[in-house]
Amino acid sequence: MAAFEATFIDVGHGDATLIKTPDDRYILIDVRRCPGEGIDLFKFLDDVLLEGDDGRKRIDILVITHAHDDHITGIGDLYDRYQVIELWWPQHGKKLAIAGNYEQFERVEEEHRAAHEDDIDEYLKYPQGSRSHWTTFADDEVTVRCFSPPGFIDPEEELDEDEAKRVVHENCMVLKFSYKGCAIMLTGDSNKDCWERIVSYYEGRTEEEGTEVLQCQVLHASHHGSRTFVKDSKNDDAYREALDLIDPEFVLISVGPDSKHDHPHDDMLKIYEDQAGEDNVLQSCASGTVRLEIDESGEVRLVDNEGERYAEDYGWDDADDDKDADDDDGGGGLRKAAIVGGAVTAGALAARKARSTPPARPAPGHEKTKQQPLRRERYG
Repeated sequence: MAAFEATFIDVGHGDATLIKTPDDRYILIDVRRCPGEGIDLFKFLDDVLLEGDDGRKRIDILVITHAHDDHITGIGDLYDRYQVIELWWPQHGKKLAIAGNYEQFERVEEEHRAAHEDDIDEYLKYPQGSRSHWTTFADDEVTVRCFSPPGFIDPEEELDEDEAKRVVHENCMVLKFSYKGCAIMLTGDSNKDCWERIVSYYEGRTEEEGTEVLQCQVLHASHHGSRTFVKDSKNDDAYREALDLIDPEFVLISVGPDSKHDHPHDDMLKIYEDQAGEDNVLQSCASGTVRLEIDESGEVRLVDNEGERYAEDYGWDDADDDKDADDDDGGGGLRKAAIVGGAVTAGALAARKARSTPPARPAPGHEKTKQQPLRRERYG
């Protein structure tokens, strides 16, 4: 294994990203486990995680960017199955809870508080935006910066469902992980208002770090490729400043086939392709699980097109495919992939690619300057 790895797991229409640091800490950002969609997150974690001191496999940090179902489905089962050492939790009140799995989300926090009541500040943290590194790992070789939320969110009045979703997305957790000159931006479902606030926070600073801290080689696209990253509505002019400052070399979109919200949106896909190049915008429903590897010398590679191998190793069992799972937040509405012997069939994978691959467009061909070049590899 590489010294640093970030695995963007194909879990259907939702997010789950596993980061391994050089000191062998494993950080899981968001949870979605929905039978028959993507791969079985637990099978993957069972295989790669290290043993904890209580006999279970260990997750050193569980991060939830926001408590919507496509980011917390299965969280209760995950907390029961694995030894979770530390929680990084979103900062919004129950008035903004619009998820079928919210009770399980609350249960995890309550049980974690009870287990660590004497030193809870070490085991339950609420990241918020800062101009400095929020935390570090591996003798400061890995740095984490939090850009959002600005603080605890608890609106004075009850909001309807659409307003509550918007406020949660506006204050979604946004994290940047950096190692050996390569950086990854994890954006959750952060929207245009969130990024306008982030950019304004860093603009015009001379004595302190400015907007250059936003630059990243790899961008985990917001909200499954939704246009809400740059627009309030379809016909609005796109707010491009944040994306231009991030200036990603690769854009990874965690999305399932047949989203009822038509994710990724065609206009947003075109914006990402203009920024990074058509071949460098990857969708999990077509590429499957994607892995970023950085070795101790700083060499970086991005490995994609491993969907069939991951499906074979970590695919759903037939019995699991028949189970129901709550996924009420939106972004779901998926049809289950064909399952044969615990693996997604080649025909199902081809169908997923056909549904999700946009028409060919010429790559923009603009030059890009990066701290550390990425080497692209394809499996098989």
